[in-house]
Amino acid sequence: MTDGEFVVEGAKLTVRVNLAAGWEEELREACDRILDRPEHEFTVDLSAVEYVHSLSVGVLSYAWVEALSREKEMVFVVSQAVADVFERTGLSKVFTYRLAGREGAAGAP
Repeated sequence: MTDGEFVVEGAKLTVRVNLAAGWEEELREACDRILDRPEHEFTVDLSAVEYVHSLSVGVLSYAWVEALSREKEMVFVVSQAVADVFERTGLSKVFTYRLAGREGAAGAP
């Protein structure tokens, strides 16, 4: 499904907009769409995102916890700016993520 800013293809969500205040509902709906899929591993591609408002950080945290509760894994592909947010908020210790364009995963196993 393509909404322009939030593209869901299979078990992958690609976010194509900076997550300023006001995008939380659309982000949550897109996350819910991938979580409802039968796959057990999901990718949330935030490589084009250079700004994440704290409310969107909350939505991403909600989605990650929801994935865990369904015994699914959520992996983030992030820009350096998003990696910095994960680091500052402590989410780098719990989220599995990797920088876009780099192999291997950073963050928690």
